[in-house]
Amino acid sequence: MKISEEEKIEFLKELVSIYSPSGEEEKVAKFLVESFESFGVEAYIDEVGNVIAEKRGEGRKILLAGHIDTVKGYIPVRIEDNYLWGRGSVDAKGPLATFFFAFLESKANLIFAGLVDEERYSIGAKNLNVPRPDFIIIGEPSGFDSVTIGYKGSLTMKFVEKVEKFHGSLSSKGAAEKLIEKWLELSRDFGEGFDKPSGRILRFEAYERDFDFYGEMTVNIRTPLNYEPAIKGEILDFVPAYEISPRSPLVRAFVRAIRKNGIKPRLKKKSGTTDMNILAPKFGVDAVAYGPGDSRLDHTPYERLNLEEYLKAIEVLKTALEELKNI
Repeated sequence: MKISEEEKIEFLKELVSIYSPSGEEEKVAKFLVESFESFGVEAYIDEVGNVIAEKRGEGRKILLAGHIDTVKGYIPVRIEDNYLWGRGSVDAKGPLATFFFAFLESKANLIFAGLVDEERYSIGAKNLNVPRPDFIIIGEPSGFDSVTIGYKGSLTMKFVEKVEKFHGSLSSKGAAEKLIEKWLELSRDFGEGFDKPSGRILRFEAYERDFDFYGEMTVNIRTPLNYEPAIKGEILDFVPAYEISPRSPLVRAFVRAIRKNGIKPRLKKKSGTTDMNILAPKFGVDAVAYGPGDSRLDHTPYERLNLEEYLKAIEVLKTALEELKNI
């Protein structure tokens, strides 16, 4: 099946035009199912809202898993200077549309999963129920010339302090000061890059009660492999870091595919956390992330996707799927 570039661009524009922040994915899910059916492919929406389609083709079974939700913040959808502007154009409906057309045009053995809630609690990935694949490709903006082989983990913790009330003229530490000390201790080892933790305070509240000073602090830390925090609070959520060897057959297939499309390949490790961190351990197979787009534009008011790179990414992914058929 060969589909025109104009149709691929129009599909992406329609996909991005459907505003779908986490928890509001129903409309975009129905659009995807109808789009698959228009090409003669059976698709369905599962119990948690994921869009699933399967294709029995040649070679190893490969899961193409993107997400259909976005962060909040509507951006008017428009095309200017060959860029498509709109919330989700980069993160991650551009990669999702790339998967959609690679699925249709490839002869590989594929499962397509459009997952809900990636930007929030990853309900879609955690509840995904499909046959075990041999490899997983996650739809995230790596850039059309790059493949992502690692993501940091995510640790969310809550700290609570209660201090018996004392007179304000004394130099004792109250709940707020103790929480600040905890944050300074946690952040002491923060740094840039994949091998260093980074983080921020999500919520901080401190106040006086009748007989004590009370405070709560919720923090999120993006964690490297094998990370142990300097101090531990109540763990609200934890997703470990994930990294795949550059020597993996999956990575090598992408490197060859990018080269065959006349591009110099790059391998990336990122400080974010994605459904790759969940699905690779869940199924116990190798996973990478691939898709067009500049991830520095994720979640910003300037989110836009280069349409030429989008079309190139479809060709790269189709080539990678062809390479994987022979492994």
